[in-house]
Amino acid sequence: MGDVQDVLILLSFLLEVAVLLYIEVKAWKTLYTPLIFLMLPYTVILLISIAISGNWGFVDFYYPSILFWSVGLFLFSIPSFSLAYILQKKGIPLNSTVKDCTMPKLVSVISLFIILLFAWRFKTMYTGVTMIGDTDFGEEFSGRGFWGHLRQFSLPILTMAIYFVDRKHKWIWFIIIPLFIVALLYQVLGWVIIPCLAGIFMRLYTGKTKLKLSLLLYVLVGVSIVFLGSYVMSLVIAGDSELDNEVFAFICRNFIHYLTSGTLGFSVDMQRGYPDAGGFELLIAQILNIGKSIVGDKEMVIAINPFFYNTGFNLTNVRTLFGTIFINSNYLIFVIYVLFLSCSMYLLKLATIRFNNIFVYVCYFFECGLLFMGWFDSYFATLAAVEVPVMSLVLMALCRMCAPKTTIINTTGKCS
Repeated sequence: MGDVQDVLILLSFLLEVAVLLYIEVKAWKTLYTPLIFLMLPYTVILLISIAISGNWGFVDFYYPSILFWSVGLFLFSIPSFSLAYILQKKGIPLNSTVKDCTMPKLVSVISLFIILLFAWRFKTMYTGVTMIGDTDFGEEFSGRGFWGHLRQFSLPILTMAIYFVDRKHKWIWFIIIPLFIVALLYQVLGWVIIPCLAGIFMRLYTGKTKLKLSLLLYVLVGVSIVFLGSYVMSLVIAGDSELDNEVFAFICRNFIHYLTSGTLGFSVDMQRGYPDAGGFELLIAQILNIGKSIVGDKEMVIAINPFFYNTGFNLTNVRTLFGTIFINSNYLIFVIYVLFLSCSMYLLKLATIRFNNIFVYVCYFFECGLLFMGWFDSYFATLAAVEVPVMSLVLMALCRMCAPKTTIINTTGKCS
């Protein structure tokens, strides 16, 4: 009976995804919407999780955990379809046409200063190759204080640089590579992936890059190399520098663990009755911490789940986006929070149509990058979810003051 129920839950979810995908594309005339960025990655990771569950030491998957995503996606789709309907009724374009525009010179100059500052920071901290992969190094290098804010200031610039680089502007690679290394040295893979994905999403949306199988393969290979490199570095630190078959198999299992840690983590959590249930303050930690900073309260809210589960190969404390929202709220707050998140994302999409501004695009696609990682955990309680958009708008204001005709992309594709 249980197997039949599990199959019905999965098939119902896949049918829901297919229906929502069809309506979303029909409503917005594009694949690059918040709902799709949230829905498709989770669906792929879910299928991988189910495929590996019970094998290679991984735990069995608990299918009822899918139901929260079924409800969450339905709620998330309501503001989307409502706004699309209103815009169509009013005859307002659902998407803007964006073509070529050069990277603002001031942003290039600012990126140079950021790179030089981090180069100096690295030089002052460097004591040998083994310290780079140390767990404390990333936090000390750019995880808090001035350096933490500076690293986050570099994220919208990295996104923008990835969008603008092409054969005519190869020099932008001298911005991308150092900023990518800065993100990598922080040693949190999500903050490497998200700005890079945001830049790629911008290119796809604007037509600078076509969605092809080769692009997907390049992205997959790139992520794999970054992941492999981080684990090789950890092995070097541990004194095991030989990459034999056993070590390679270990790295591959860790990669699968990373992909499935959110889905399997929430699966185990639900099966055990949510022993890690927290408070709503964890979902709005960034807002509370900004307030605490203003009033001088140094006791910050840490938006990290302290409960770790063994999913069969390694430990995890992530629960996917909707899983994290639910375990830190209740049914009513879950509904309100998801609707608010969706409204915020689609209003931001509306802002890209209304203003057609490169900096607004950076804000929108960076937040879409956070949604894309919903299969892993919720990134919306982090300071970056607020700070990166604010810093993007600060960059826009600075560019307008210094060169008011170089920051707006209009529908003709020219800066105005």
